[in-house]
Amino acid sequence: MPNPMRQEPLGEALRQRVLAPYKPDCRYVLAATLTQAGNGRALRGTDPTSWIRIEAECSIGDPCYIDPTGHINAVEFNITYNQMLYLGIAEAVRRKLVPELAHWTLDDFYRAQLPDVLIGDYHARFRRPMRSGRFHGWFSIVEVQARPQRNMLLLHTRAGCTTDAGGECEAVVTIALVNWQPA
Repeated sequence: MPNPMRQEPLGEALRQRVLAPYKPDCRYVLAATLTQAGNGRALRGTDPTSWIRIEAECSIGDPCYIDPTGHINAVEFNITYNQMLYLGIAEAVRRKLVPELAHWTLDDFYRAQLPDVLIGDYHARFRRPMRSGRFHGWFSIVEVQARPQRNMLLLHTRAGCTTDAGGECEAVVTIALVNWQPA
């Protein structure tokens, strides 16, 4: 059963530091809130929001690699996903929400953020077209699997975005934290 908690905004300093590797015009997550944090138990068959859930307010002004199309495409959704993922991991590390990462500091995460956090499996689906501009995103860690023999931690995640006009997309993504060492 998840631990009840109130919604807590992620600090601006944390958001700025986590998104620092992105060019300023590619920082799509404007603000984020931790809305659910679980008790660190296995989640098979339970509510996917019970481990950790991040809600985000996002905006894409101009696409970072193509002329504006007026809608969010798969690349922009993936960039938004990555930013919510990084914020989710940073918050999990900061609050010690994932037992397998409890020995990490934020400095450990920042060192691993780009070279050691890899997408292993990615399935995204656009249910309804999404206009660019402001939109709402969410990210959830559903399950964590340690693979100590391979120095790897797998994070099974779900994420999505919606717009006020009814746009909607969702993804199921497995993340591999490589070079991970158990405590």
